[in-house]
Amino acid sequence: MPKKVIFIGIDYLCFSLSKSLLDNNKYAEQPIEIIAFIDDEPWNNRTQVHGVTVFSPSEISALVLKHKIDLIIQIHGESISIAENIWVGILKTKASLVTLEQTQDLATIQNLVYQACANSNNTKSSN
Repeated sequence: MPKKVIFIGIDYLCFSLSKSLLDNNKYAEQPIEIIAFIDDEPWNNRTQVHGVTVFSPSEISALVLKHKIDLIIQIHGESISIAENIWVGILKTKASLVTLEQTQDLATIQNLVYQACANSNNTKSSN
C-alpha cells in the first residue's frame, strides 16, 4: 500500500524529489502517493504539480486527517510559514515529519524519505 505524503513547498528541490519518487514507484519497495503540495503564495493555490493539487498552509491539518497522511516532507530553509498551533495538531496525528537539507544530493534525500517511510511502518505497528 503506498505511503501517503504531503510536500511542504514547490521549489526546485521539492519538485525534483517528488518527480523522482513518482518515477521510482514502479520499482520501489515502498511506493509513494503524493496527496498534496503546500505553498503560501496565493497564485499557486489550487494549481497542479505532477498532477497533484497545491494547497495553502491553513489546509494542511485537514488534509493530514482526511487522507491519513503517513509522512510530511519539508526542506530545511523553505520559507513557508505554518502556524505553531497547526503544527501542534499535526504532530498529534500518526503523520511523521521529515526535514531534509538543501545541501544533500537527490539520491541521498530520496533514501532518507524511504527510511522515514520504513520508520513510520515500525511506529504504526507498535502503536
